[in-house]
Amino acid sequence: MGFNRAAGGKLAQAIAGFLGLALGMVAHADTASDTSATTTDQIPEIVVTATKRVSTVQETSASITAVSAEDIADRGLVDFNSLAQSVPGISMRTSGPGQTEFEMRGLNSSGGNTSMVGFYLDETPLSSPANAQVGKVVVDPNLYDLSRVEVLRGPQGTLYGSSSMGGTVKVVPNAPELDTFNATGEEVFSYTASGGGVNHRESAMVNLPIESTAAIRIVGSSDSESGWIDRNVIQNGAVLADSGTFPAVTRPSNFYTAPLQEQINGANTTTMDSVRIQMLWKPIDSLTVTPMVMWQLTQQGAPNAVDVNGDPTNPTVPTTNAHWEIYDTPEPQRDELTLGSLKIEGQLEGFSVTSATGDWTRSMLISQDGSEENASAFTPGGVYNPPAGIGPTGPAPNGSGVTEKDFTRQFTEELRATSTGSGPFQWIAGYFYQDLYSEWDMWSIAPEATPLIGGPNVYVDYQPQTIIQNSEFGEVSWQFTDQFKATVGARHYHYVLEQTNEEFGAFTVNSNLGNTVPYNTSANNSASGTSPKFDLTYEFNKDLLVYATVARGFRLGGVNQPIPVAYATPNANPVLKGNECGLQAKLLLTTTCDPTLLLQAPATFGNDTVWNYEVGEKAAFLDRRLILNASGYFERWENPQLATNLAGFGITVNGGEAQIFGFEAEMQALITREWDFNLNVGYTNAKFVEASAISGYPSGAQVPDIPKVTSAATIRWRHQLTDDLGLMASLEGDYVGNRTDAPYGETLTLLNINSYLVHLPAYGLLNARFGFTGQQWAATLFVNNLTNKEVLLDPEPQINLQTAAFTRYLVNQPLTGGVDITYKFK
Repeated sequence: MGFNRAAGGKLAQAIAGFLGLALGMVAHADTASDTSATTTDQIPEIVVTATKRVSTVQETSASITAVSAEDIADRGLVDFNSLAQSVPGISMRTSGPGQTEFEMRGLNSSGGNTSMVGFYLDETPLSSPANAQVGKVVVDPNLYDLSRVEVLRGPQGTLYGSSSMGGTVKVVPNAPELDTFNATGEEVFSYTASGGGVNHRESAMVNLPIESTAAIRIVGSSDSESGWIDRNVIQNGAVLADSGTFPAVTRPSNFYTAPLQEQINGANTTTMDSVRIQMLWKPIDSLTVTPMVMWQLTQQGAPNAVDVNGDPTNPTVPTTNAHWEIYDTPEPQRDELTLGSLKIEGQLEGFSVTSATGDWTRSMLISQDGSEENASAFTPGGVYNPPAGIGPTGPAPNGSGVTEKDFTRQFTEELRATSTGSGPFQWIAGYFYQDLYSEWDMWSIAPEATPLIGGPNVYVDYQPQTIIQNSEFGEVSWQFTDQFKATVGARHYHYVLEQTNEEFGAFTVNSNLGNTVPYNTSANNSASGTSPKFDLTYEFNKDLLVYATVARGFRLGGVNQPIPVAYATPNANPVLKGNECGLQAKLLLTTTCDPTLLLQAPATFGNDTVWNYEVGEKAAFLDRRLILNASGYFERWENPQLATNLAGFGITVNGGEAQIFGFEAEMQALITREWDFNLNVGYTNAKFVEASAISGYPSGAQVPDIPKVTSAATIRWRHQLTDDLGLMASLEGDYVGNRTDAPYGETLTLLNINSYLVHLPAYGLLNARFGFTGQQWAATLFVNNLTNKEVLLDPEPQINLQTAAFTRYLVNQPLTGGVDITYKFK
């Protein structure tokens, strides 16, 4: 299953190009087809499998959003990031495609070694890298030719395990179809304003029947997006040294006005190629075998991040979308996924059996400019040029700059049986096995700094980790009456974690012994326990259901990278001194540092859990022309795994308990046969109720990176001109409320937190579409970010020495308009 970039990219383009030519030749064929602009008198039901049995959204006693294939196409959604903006209760931080971590219901995900939101491609869990500096990021699969996307909010530990404390996302591809040949294609051309350029995307699908018992479905996509952020390289010697003492340093006054050696426009250009091949074999009616392979490669020239203006605690949008560098340091990112899966489903007397096997690898290489950060930490501080300074970082395995490699390999097997009878007693029972290998490697190398630090290595680290999970799970339900049902579920888990670490260089524990002397550690952890779930459902009639749920979520603890904390002598490396002083400031609440005292940073962090108490309703009115679904919840997040900082070194710690309450509401309204309106609202109030010295959060502080309010509204119009021609239009608005975030590089304490927290303002974005639809084609004009709103989304994760003086911020794509042409043939 080892595709390379050239072969896979050419295959994706070949599939899209061949099918585009073939479908163009038959575009005028007189064949029967569905009408894409068909009107209806009811809001259609969406079938979901999120509870591991077939049901509909309105029948499922859980807070769930399902987005259909038709909705994905109508809104022009190409990635999950775009889709997630309109789902209530989700927050996210992203530096680009495939570099996004998702959060639900107030559970911050920046700490720990497991994501807060489970992410599944059909039945295969796509776990995040365990120790990535960029966060618990998940792969962002291409959404072309999907059946639907299902989003479950709240702990899903019973059915989905450790990585689903906040919720679960399930992306379901279209399955191959027997006895049917059909194909589709899509071509998108667009232009990005405010420094961007031309973008284009080609996608295609073909479904090929093989006799009467098998079929194969092939999907390919190739996407090229122009960048809109500049990389400005300052002329050598044009700026002076930073002022101040690490970590409290500031750039020279002429940093942003100094003459440039080079300006690279559109540095964050992005390409994504993907291929998905799925086969269906149905030798008999009661047996279905579905193997699938998928390959996806995402490459970005630089992160979507810029230097900012204003107070560090209240940053403002810059006048120029750019990053300034003292050396020519490209910042490429590369993310490659290769996946294979096999699903076998059999129907026996009264129950079905499903086996779902997944085996995949993911490799991410991320480079960042780290020259300023490294220079600021040495004596004399802030000197850029040798022989007194450190010089540029690089070369590293991904080119110049500081490089992080996150390699993940996972094998999973789930075997479950599900009752299919019609009696009052229903059940699910299953077993899940996971073998996860996750390796975090980092290279911060400065060859010209050898006279200063005794070698080229600023910081080099190899940190592999293995997690083995064995879990048994089950749910039973009893229909006491036609209206009343009770469900009890549980998942018993056993985890074993093993991790080793080898590091060397100037910023490591053995730096006083030499530039290449390794410091090695090893650690292990294990946990066993049970996550229960209780649910009561009352169905007043086919259009009104209410439910109450209590569920527990669990997340395994882990191991921190070794933190050098020796105070040593006044001439010691200021990074080592800063770490020790940071610990004293946190734990002793002091503003002075005692050179005779030696504290140690926590080497490990423990498990955390959440208890979720929820009530909700599913209601349909006016003969299913109006749907109102809502849920309210209260959560207790105990022993939360949180990211914190010690003067440039990030670690995970267990903080004080947090309590969270909120609600989610969704409305779908069919105003007329041609007009429909959707509105989603989420409210989350997440606060710590216990102070924690090591994390720096006092009682009453908001959980970071969690907006109180998220909402989205969409209005759509469809009008049939003739039997073969229709019009469509839509306007979508997404809103994210105010939120705070922990700054990179600052040592947060109970005394200083209010002075250092970053305050990010609320924002809203508008997208508009208008087009023509035929029986076999559609042509749509679109504008995303209609008002060309510039937004600071989040501080950019720093993979090098974390220093607040050099924090950049992630920004959204400017106004982008174009044309989207789709066609299909059956």
